[in-house]
Amino acid sequence: GGHTLGRCHKERSGFEGPWTKNPLKFDNTYFTELLSGDKEGLLQLPSDKTLLTDPVFRPLVEKYAADEKAFFEDYKEAHLRLSELGYAEA
Repeated sequence: GGHTLGRCHKERSGFEGPWTKNPLKFDNTYFTELLSGDKEGLLQLPSDKTLLTDPVFRPLVEKYAADEKAFFEDYKEAHLRLSELGYAEA
C-alpha cells in the first residue's frame, strides 16, 4: 500500500523513480500499474513483480486493482494494527 505514495531515491536505496504517475495521490493505482506491466518512467522493484507470481499475493493485487474501496478498507485495518503496536526507542 505504501508504494502508491512517493518514490525511490537513488542515494537512499540504490533505486530511482516513482511507482505511479501521480506519486502524491493515495489510491489503488499502484496495483493497476503493476498488473499492466512495465511502464517507462515507473519503477517496479523485483519485490513488486514477485507479487504477481506469488499465488497468495496475486489475488490481492487483482482485488485491489479492481476495487479501490476494498484496498482502502484493508489498508485502514492494517495501518491501525501497525499503529497500535507502537514503537521501540533505539
